[in-house]
Amino acid sequence: MCHEFVSVAKIHAALDKVCLLGCSVPTCKLLNFIRLNLSSGRVAVGNRASFPSPSVPTTNMQTGGIEPLTGEPYFHVVLSKTHLSTRYGMGPSSSICEELPSKEVPTILKYRGKSWGMTYNGQNKTKQFDSVSWEKFAEDNYLKLGDACVFELMKNSEEEIVFKVQILRGEEEPILLSEFPGTGERDAPFVID
Repeated sequence: MCHEFVSVAKIHAALDKVCLLGCSVPTCKLLNFIRLNLSSGRVAVGNRASFPSPSVPTTNMQTGGIEPLTGEPYFHVVLSKTHLSTRYGMGPSSSICEELPSKEVPTILKYRGKSWGMTYNGQNKTKQFDSVSWEKFAEDNYLKLGDACVFELMKNSEEEIVFKVQILRGEEEPILLSEFPGTGERDAPFVID
């Protein structure tokens, strides 16, 4: 049997710390939504990506990097193999896609004062960022399976889309998912209490 691991303890700890610090209503709603998704088993599973460890602290708690949401539309993703392996697929949630142009639009992801240019392919059935640029963002930021990304839509026009990204690292000890009921598939998600 192949054992698949995922780390959620760090994400839960970060969510608890943010709530204790006091956060805006939109931020608390997002944190509760992420916590609900983690608790309901809608989490990424698989082997950790083999990116090197960065030489500077990168967890949000170490750098004070968790910021309140501004009230703009947002979506979040707990990273899985699909986001971080051969396909490098990443796209906005369906609710955000409804607000975005239905065409190819230059897009910028902003994280920690840096920007990554890519293309949002709104004209396709699967509305995603181009995989080469998303892969560059993932590698530059040492994203791993189990990390959570929050994408806040800061600019939305026919000429340009801008997302502010926050990364919640999932670096605590992994949980052995074979101990939980379910297969991890959409029809039978893992249930983690």
